[in-house]
Amino acid sequence: MHLEVRLYGSLRRYRPAGAPGAPQTTFEMILAENATVDDLCEQLGIPQGLVTAASVNDTAVETTASLSTGDRVRLFPPSAGGSQKRPSRPCYPHCFVDAPRHTI
Repeated sequence: MHLEVRLYGSLRRYRPAGAPGAPQTTFEMILAENATVDDLCEQLGIPQGLVTAASVNDTAVETTASLSTGDRVRLFPPSAGGSQKRPSRPCYPHCFVDAPRHTI
């Protein structure tokens, strides 16, 4: 099946070498019928867990979502901080040290 794919941010390095156009533009991929977003990531060589958000036809989906011919797939990397383990407890405002404030 034919798909239109666009990679964002650091995922652009996984764009196929022969894909025409600039790195930020869409490109076409061909996958087997009944493929998933995970299958697409695997074919592109994107390490598991590096895609933190995906959309198909402008709708947010899990990476286990099935794809159909003609789908427009967008893949997004972590927006900040990478894919490292998050702290076990949140940091609340009282965790921050008060800095002196100056009025102008």
